[in-house]
Amino acid sequence: MGQTERGFEARYNEHKQAFRNNCHTSKFAQNLLEHAHSSSTINNTMKILLYHKKSAHLNTVERYCLHVEFSADSHLNDSQNIFPNPIFDAILKTHQQ
Repeated sequence: MGQTERGFEARYNEHKQAFRNNCHTSKFAQNLLEHAHSSSTINNTMKILLYHKKSAHLNTVERYCLHVEFSADSHLNDSQNIFPNPIFDAILKTHQQ
């Protein structure tokens, strides 16, 4: 999960290339390689959560989405970059009720 200023297809192709070259520069490719998964189509692999110009708002939305996935233990991102956030926890708790 993350932001990209490049075209979505270009970013997907970078992940696919890293997978083909057995390169761990992409967390997505690394996960496929480590768990012996195969690559799939862009439509089955990636999802656009939000189109938005680069801004502090987009950074907050990204951090929230990462927090949600981290809380569900369903992320590939580096856990060292995800910090506790009581506001996000309160939002999640409200949505779970």
